[in-house]
Amino acid sequence: MIKNIIKAFLLIYLVSSCTSQKQLVYLQDVDSLTTENVYFRQQVDYKIQNQDILYIRILSIDDRTNDLINVASTRYQQNLFQNETSLFINGYSVDNSGNVELPIIGKVFVLNKTVEEAKDAIREKTDQYLRNASVIVKLISFKFTVLGEVNRPGVYKNFNNQLTVLEAIGMAGDISDYGNRTRILVIRPTKNETRTYRIDLTKKDVLSSEGFFLLPNDIVYVEPIKSKTFRINIPTLSLFLSTLTTLILVLNFIK
Repeated sequence: MIKNIIKAFLLIYLVSSCTSQKQLVYLQDVDSLTTENVYFRQQVDYKIQNQDILYIRILSIDDRTNDLINVASTRYQQNLFQNETSLFINGYSVDNSGNVELPIIGKVFVLNKTVEEAKDAIREKTDQYLRNASVIVKLISFKFTVLGEVNRPGVYKNFNNQLTVLEAIGMAGDISDYGNRTRILVIRPTKNETRTYRIDLTKKDVLSSEGFFLLPNDIVYVEPIKSKTFRINIPTLSLFLSTLTTLILVLNFIK
């Protein structure tokens, strides 16, 4: 009887602990025999919101004018992106009215504009004071969160103009052995509502999904596989089986 219990336990353990290669592979249905595959992108241009922080530099041929206009002097530029404090102090925050206020230039309305549209608006205002000035605008408050079954869950920052869910998961150390690649949830909070996108990273359709490209403040949640609970409880089950086996041996000895 004891041997049968042990065999049954070992069989359950082996079945539940095995992870097939199919569960680990991304984009499984992409044609491996075709050298090039084309998928239409569903990238959404982010619109600047209140409290966003922008990096803005206005450059002219006059160095003295540059120092007056730009809030961060040259000695601070190399440390600007190293921590959140530097970003907050040296960046330009979008106020509740949707404006950023620049030295000499004054207020510029950027709310609900893309970064490129904000750049054009700032350049138009700058042309009233400077000729042939170059304007650089970047969104530096692009943060996102990765939760669930990844190796390094947490809040991350992105300094590129775009970010895919695969890149976000890569920054979080990839999906763990307990992660379900077919059940990824992208949560997108906006000013008036919250949208969700359910995506399957094993299917090529994810490349055309609206949730494939992330926006600032998005949350990526990776669900666990169904067998995770059993795997976690294996030590407890092993202890229970050991105790049960000992008890049966003692009872047999007493008899």
